[in-house]
Amino acid sequence: MGFFDQFSGERDDQSRELPDTMPWDIRPSIYDHLCLHIVSEQPGLVEAGYELPDEERVNEDLELRWAAGALDGVMTHHSGGSNEEERVEKTVSLLLTCCDEPTAFNKYRLYQHIVEEHIVALIDAVIARLLNEPQLKHERLYELAYSFATESPDRETVKFGIAILGLYQVEENTELFLILGRHDEFTLFCAVALSNVADDGEQALWELAQHVFGWGRIHTVERLANTENGEIKDWLLREGFRNAVLDEYLAYVCATTGGLLEALRDPLVDRDLLTAAGELIEALINGGPAEDMDDYEEGATVVELYLQQLAESAESLADFLHTRAIQLYLSNQDVDWDSRVERGWTSECRQELQAVCHRILEQPEWPERVRQGLESADESLFFQANQAARVLKIPTWDHHWKRLQQSPHDASRWFHLLLVCEEPQLPQVLEFAEQQLDLAQIASGPGDALGVGKEYQQHGCLDYILQELRRFPGQGAALIEAGLRSPVVRNRNMAVAALATWGEAARHFEPLKQAVGLEPNESLQQNMEKLLDGQQLEE
Repeated sequence: MGFFDQFSGERDDQSRELPDTMPWDIRPSIYDHLCLHIVSEQPGLVEAGYELPDEERVNEDLELRWAAGALDGVMTHHSGGSNEEERVEKTVSLLLTCCDEPTAFNKYRLYQHIVEEHIVALIDAVIARLLNEPQLKHERLYELAYSFATESPDRETVKFGIAILGLYQVEENTELFLILGRHDEFTLFCAVALSNVADDGEQALWELAQHVFGWGRIHTVERLANTENGEIKDWLLREGFRNAVLDEYLAYVCATTGGLLEALRDPLVDRDLLTAAGELIEALINGGPAEDMDDYEEGATVVELYLQQLAESAESLADFLHTRAIQLYLSNQDVDWDSRVERGWTSECRQELQAVCHRILEQPEWPERVRQGLESADESLFFQANQAARVLKIPTWDHHWKRLQQSPHDASRWFHLLLVCEEPQLPQVLEFAEQQLDLAQIASGPGDALGVGKEYQQHGCLDYILQELRRFPGQGAALIEAGLRSPVVRNRNMAVAALATWGEAARHFEPLKQAVGLEPNESLQQNMEKLLDGQQLEE
């Protein structure tokens, strides 16, 4: 009998406020769901495992969904969190009441309260309060937390259970945290718990890190920042920084903790490490959400050593692009290089490194490698070849046109084709668009849709076409008309922006006259009226 069921026989006069069916009786527990989607010797979960039992409830009426663990990740990395005293007090009060009087009613009230909260914003304050409760019934609290972690079908109660269990150093729970932590939604809480509970917390964190690839990878790797384990450090350099959010979150941690400088001093750097080093350097150059090249004391020396290694062994398009990223970084005159001198970025150093970059990028083998990449069916390799082609000024129109014809409902292929489209090629592009896109279905009437999801696949294609029609005034009337009638706000905005380049002709565009009276967005409607009045739109 599960812990939840233990309450079912204690319904008092408050039972009239209880639902006929408890939440944990309707859907399978998240823990059981994850266990069913783990395959031995395979990292993470099988694809169906990432869809949690509470997905429909959590995302009801939401067109735009948070990725697994993203909301908690953003809150912990980009906000000061929340410590609203009233919410903390209510949580603690309900929890203590449930421990003192474990009735079905008290359990249900606590459960429903937690389900509606963002636990990551409150849990530290709640735990601090609990630790100062001298009369706290720890046995009941532990049982309650264990039931939340293993029997709940709702994510916030699972997180709450994990966090509380992490207070109790019960090593047997290590496996529980390693299972729940495979889903990025719970990795943060499991990582903290493992640090407190596992006999070898660092090893457990590393094991978990290899099973997650999104925000979970970020949370676990950040907690390995002080490792002295050589095997873990090598993994951080070669693999640990890679994640599905942004490599920039982990590049600094992995470069410093992993010992990138020492690794590149080895005259026999292997190919995998050299590729990873290039990715780390480019992520540090990009900067953004975490420490970057300006925080990296060894950055200049690392780049020098990397280019020395690459000068004799550059062979992949990734090598080319990493070198190009370094070249652009070194030639950027809009930054304060004087403030970087103390970290080794002297004028002489930059000139020498730029010369090495130039020699690598001028190697005669690159054009042929790019052309081979443009013919590749491998999406990643094609993307690299396309980037390199822009640097080398190699024409790519034929390749993009061929790829679009193979997959005409892939919005990204429209995007890349239109970027290289010029006036002579436009008629065939517009004709193809009108043939392949269901313009009548797209023009179902104006609304406030964001255009996210498979049902808006063709709207996304139209979006990129309309975006580039601003370069071709007077062209694409049928596509603009469909855009004006689209339920996706962005489509209508792009259609109006394209019409804004038409000049006087826009005033006489009949579909625009019809659309203005139906437009539900006030700002967009005002822009339509300006065009009909012959006014210019603000940039």
